[in-house]
Amino acid sequence: MSDDNTMSMQGNTGTFMTPASDRLGKVASFGLAAIATVALTISAYEPSFHTARLGALLVLILMLHAARFARVLVVREAVIYACFLGYMLVELFWTADRQLALNTIVPAASFLIILILFSSLAVFHDLKSVLAGAIGGFIVGAALYTRGSGFPFRYPDEFSYNAIAAMYLFGFIVTLLLASIARRQVVLLVLSAVIAIHIIATTSIKTNLGILLGSLTAAAIHFGRVSQLLWRHAFVIVVAGTAIGFAVASNEVALESLRRGADRIALGVHILQAREDLPGYSGFARRTHWLQEGLRGWAGNPVFGHGVEAFRSRFGMTSHASHVDIAYNSGLIGLLLFYGVFASLLLRLHRARHGGLQNARMIMLGGVACVVFISMAGTIHYNAFVAAFLGLSAGILKRELR
Repeated sequence: MSDDNTMSMQGNTGTFMTPASDRLGKVASFGLAAIATVALTISAYEPSFHTARLGALLVLILMLHAARFARVLVVREAVIYACFLGYMLVELFWTADRQLALNTIVPAASFLIILILFSSLAVFHDLKSVLAGAIGGFIVGAALYTRGSGFPFRYPDEFSYNAIAAMYLFGFIVTLLLASIARRQVVLLVLSAVIAIHIIATTSIKTNLGILLGSLTAAAIHFGRVSQLLWRHAFVIVVAGTAIGFAVASNEVALESLRRGADRIALGVHILQAREDLPGYSGFARRTHWLQEGLRGWAGNPVFGHGVEAFRSRFGMTSHASHVDIAYNSGLIGLLLFYGVFASLLLRLHRARHGGLQNARMIMLGGVACVVFISMAGTIHYNAFVAAFLGLSAGILKRELR
């Protein structure tokens, strides 16, 4: 029995591909992935391009995909998340503020569309073209952000560092995924290093620590393979590191941004060790209070929860942690459904452990560890970039296992 579903829009469309049509198909795959990723990236920093508009555009892209392949892949992860979204709709019967509930339901619906779109792109299209398109779209979107805001050469007013860090994190993971299957890896590895510097410069503690944890998790489980890769690319790492270090050191503003980010990472480590507020950060006590209130509320209705956005409705804000928000709002049912998406992806990784794409599987494993860690300190259960990462990863593994 298959754990995925393919929704057929027409009959079987298997045809003989000429070299010209094959090239045209790759260009189309690149274009669809690029447009989708540009839209995702812009939505991270452009308020006018809100979730509803993003969802409408991605539905259009999904329709273009369906027009070409006559099929849409609904992976197991999408089915589980659809159940999570469906349960939130059921919760509306006991939700106190239904208007406020749209803050979760609308982006959750877009999350599901993104998951289906990117998994379908990864399975039915040329994979390298899709990943290259995603990187191209990310670069365009990030370049537009730099042009408009000046980051990382200056910090914009009202800088949403966590949202921007999530944007760069997606670009970082996709770049590493393409590098893991491409023949020419040097440019991609250098690009991933540049993106990593941008992530550090955002000063997002949770994102930087998440990358660190994800890297350590992947390295611990695939120690032998990681050692081989580091030795094989040692020359490139040294040369690229020296060049990037010189470029950063020669720009005082960029150097200050990097220092600030590094200081925030160190502060985050110290906070986790001390488990209390330290000079430069006063949010630990508030987060501890939100956690206590969330667990207390969860105990009041542990299975079904208090309704969509119930925590925000009562306290005026989210708990800044997905597991607390979901437990309070949707109870044990919501917790099992949302984190079941990650469990499903880990199951795919386990089943593919003896197959190919070992480097890609390491990156996906590190990505899962990173995102789950971030979910403990941020509300990511309707984040568009998380959906795109899950969709690409599930699609790649589905393609490999098939």
